[in-house]
This record gives sequence, C-alpha cells and structure tokens, in this order.
Amino acid sequence: MSEPTDLKVLDILLDFKGNKIKDYCTENLSKGKDPYIIFRHLSTGLDEIGKGYENKEFRKYFTSDLIISGRNMKKAVQILKPHFNTTIKAKGIVILGTVKGDVHDIGKTILGIMLESNGFKVIDLGVDIKKELFIQKIREEKPDVLGMSALLTSTTSYMEDVILQLKEEKLRDKIKIIVGGKSVTEEFANRIGADAYGQDCIDGVKKCLAFI
Repeated sequence: MSEPTDLKVLDILLDFKGNKIKDYCTENLSKGKDPYIIFRHLSTGLDEIGKGYENKEFRKYFTSDLIISGRNMKKAVQILKPHFNTTIKAKGIVILGTVKGDVHDIGKTILGIMLESNGFKVIDLGVDIKKELFIQKIREEKPDVLGMSALLTSTTSYMEDVILQLKEEKLRDKIKIIVGGKSVTEEFANRIGADAYGQDCIDGVKKCLAFI
C-alpha cells in the first residue's frame, strides 16, 4: 500500500465506519512499516483536523469530526500498540491527566499506551482534572512522574496552579513533572517550573525514560 497523501489520511481519520483506519494500519504493518511512522503520519492528520476546528473564521471541521477522528485514532493505537518497541526495561509510575477546563484526551491516551509499552505503570486520571485530585493521587500512588496535558490555550495556566499547589503541599521535590499538548511550549514549561516539555508522545516517552 503506497504512502497516502495528507488528503487520504484525513479521509481515513474521518471515516465514520472506522474500516479505513483498520485497513491502513494492518496493511502497512504487514509490509513491515515502522509503527511509529504510521502513528506520526496519522498524528499529522489529526493535528490538521484540530487546526481546522479551532479556526473560527475559516472553520473546516466541527465537533462531530473531532469525535470521529479521535475514535479512529484510538482504534489505530490499539492496533499499533503490540508493535511498539518493548525492549527498554525501565520501570516507574506515571500519573497522567488533562487539566481542569480541558476535555481533550487523544494525545494523553496515546502517551499512556506508549509508556505502558515501555515498562511503566500508568495511572490515567482522565480529563478536566482539578489540582486537588492530582494531589490526592500523588499522595496515594507515590508516582515517579506527573504528566499534565492541555490542548486549549485558555487551560494551560492551570498547570502552573497544580505545580504551585505541589510546592505548598511539600510534594514538588518528590516528583518529576512533564507537560505537553498543542498549546504548550518548552518556554512555557520552563516558566512554570516543569521538569520537561513533551513535544509529542514519542518525545514524552523519551523524557520519562530519562527521568527514571
């Protein structure tokens, strides 16, 4: 199966029945294609849909498109998951959560799956997570890493609220913090006092491995 154009990838991600995404993943895997490359190509398409949705003046995609593409991406990850490299033996506990006010979870979910495939125990708290729940779970689970995600620009500042609360609770020095998401930058991560910025899921896994 030849490398699809961006338009074909968009068509695959927006397929309501979800058959095209299965065919794309299984056929490329059967030809020996690196699952990380398949994942990156699909991620590019998903990002394009997200940009088309957020552009209020020239909106190309709508909520239904986000739901369908997100559902298809999750299907792709489940197909690709068994093929991700599991040779690295690092162990650790990672708590993940999308911060308060934000309900986007595709990137976070994919990061969690990839971390599990690299030997981590992952506790995914879900979306719209308040700082109190982050604190509670950190006390209970004693994780090595906290990963916070935000897609919306309006919610990124809440990451700093969580970090400040960790300092107040005398927990900040006991955990490494990585932040990521479409609206997050390395400069922002440094400014709020995070330990690392994950540019994408693969970079996020590398940073977590480096912590351990």
